[in-house]
Amino acid sequence: MMKSKKEKKPLNFGDTIEIDHRVFSRNMIDRMHWSKKQRLKGQYRILVRNQMRLHKIKPTEEKCELRINCYVKRLMDYDNVVGGLKQFIDAMCTENFIHDDSPKWLDLVEIKQIKAPDFKIVVERVVCD
Repeated sequence: MMKSKKEKKPLNFGDTIEIDHRVFSRNMIDRMHWSKKQRLKGQYRILVRNQMRLHKIKPTEEKCELRINCYVKRLMDYDNVVGGLKQFIDAMCTENFIHDDSPKWLDLVEIKQIKAPDFKIVVERVVCD
């Protein structure tokens, strides 16, 4: 029996990871050398993997909804924030925190910037069936 989109129910609330790392703007990432971008993605992968192990978060192959809070020292354009999160989202995908970053598998419910003295990225995942 097929479920409609309105009938999807969350399976797992509270899968939250907190990364003490900066979100670079898309403009800054576009100017980076390809090897530096890969190094950044590798750093994100290690941090995501560490948080998943620390909080005993299981990998998923289901559709996910994400809420991302970026704690930044200076607010950026929305486009710069979303583009700057590409390496981070790819790292979450590689570590199976999310199954895939295509619209079929991922719904970015909210991306919010919060002005703060220290850099941090907080991600809440809701796995849907």
